[in-house]
Amino acid sequence: MYYTFIQNNSGGYFDSNSDVCEYVIIEANNAKHANDRATEIGLYFDGAGDCPCCGNRWDEQWDDAEGTETPLIYRESVYELFKGIFRAKCIIHRLDGSKEAVEFK
Repeated sequence: MYYTFIQNNSGGYFDSNSDVCEYVIIEANNAKHANDRATEIGLYFDGAGDCPCCGNRWDEQWDDAEGTETPLIYRESVYELFKGIFRAKCIIHRLDGSKEAVEFK
């Protein structure tokens, strides 16, 4: 199953590197596994250092979150999305350790 983590624009900018960008999608066995993999990749859920008025940069998956069969953002296939002001790409981290950066149209 795939779990989508949406980065909040905390402090007016997005963290971006070879592992994270505006959207990080993680293939995992369940929501807890997705959260564990997310922290290994570089996401954090304690909000330390994030903007106090904008809120936390990342949120955990709920324990009962089911994930999706394919990588989706807001119920849309990542391969069909268009670029926007705050949306240019996503990074998919697969269970086998590979990752794929998907540039939106």
